[in-house]
Amino acid sequence: MAPAPTQNGHVEQPAPPKAPSKDLKKAKDEKKEEDLSEEDLALKQQLELYVERVQDVDPGVQKLALESMRQEIRTATSSMTSVPKPLKFLRPHYGTLKAYYETMADSDVKSYLADILSVLALTMSAEGERESLKFRLLGSKGDIGSWGHEYVRNLAGEIAQEYQKRQMEEAHVDDLMDLVQQIVSFHVKMR
Repeated sequence: MAPAPTQNGHVEQPAPPKAPSKDLKKAKDEKKEEDLSEEDLALKQQLELYVERVQDVDPGVQKLALESMRQEIRTATSSMTSVPKPLKFLRPHYGTLKAYYETMADSDVKSYLADILSVLALTMSAEGERESLKFRLLGSKGDIGSWGHEYVRNLAGEIAQEYQKRQMEEAHVDDLMDLVQQIVSFHVKMR
């Protein structure tokens, strides 16, 4: 049934739905946390603490937080059938960690954070951005396979895209070929 015209002949349009209030959003977030098991909630809180400590002024605290975060992610990504919980819980912090990375001075800690961002980009970066590759090239150059098969597969796809782009621009590809060698070695070991 259409709205009835008013006295001046105009048809009143229903008011647009209001945006969810902050209270409603907060209630939804609390509901999500209630849905988590005690173990999952503890993991989520621990990862959030690591994110805070990565931004600490003490490089020792930063490195310890990154090593702990790295261990949680590596353990969870060794057999990736769905998005591992550490990656799921760190999604909201991807932008924060990326922004903090940009402010850091060059150091081992910055390289470790690049490794973490490379893995988080697996589930967070926009299509075509190749952020897994970008952060991998900025990272510590550790064992590529330690992040799991899905990470290596994604990285291979990003390398292919970047290789094509660089070939068209006639840019060097040596850094990409180094990664290709690591990926080939990973696959040979897995067979």
